[in-house]
Amino acid sequence: MKRKEYFLKLIETIDVLKHESKNGTPILVEGKKDIASLKKLGVDGNFITVSHIPFFEIADELVKQGIKDVILLTDFDRTGKRYAREIINELESRGINVNKNIRRDIIRYSHGDLKDIESLYHYIVKNKKFKHRYGI
Repeated sequence: MKRKEYFLKLIETIDVLKHESKNGTPILVEGKKDIASLKKLGVDGNFITVSHIPFFEIADELVKQGIKDVILLTDFDRTGKRYAREIINELESRGINVNKNIRRDIIRYSHGDLKDIESLYHYIVKNKKFKHRYGI
């Protein structure tokens, strides 16, 4: 797959994220800068920050609210990967489905150029300008 095709797949992944969030699926992120980046991309919805809160408390609240599905968007660095593993274990043990596909696809279609969610907006804007400038 060429870079252009990967970029288009990344845009499609963002569109899927927008659709899921509009349907009420909560999005788990690490912090406020992640939320700001996603909102700039047009993703709006129920964001839950997971840093500085024990994962069992997040799970307790989701269960209490009757939430059955969430989207996991932790960062792609070592800490984000650890958060992802621990969150997946905690939530799935409580019967909550964790959508890991969007996170996986963002990593895949950005060629590993991204280290965190907060950089996603700038990555997309930079690539859109490049692709427009060179007619790609």
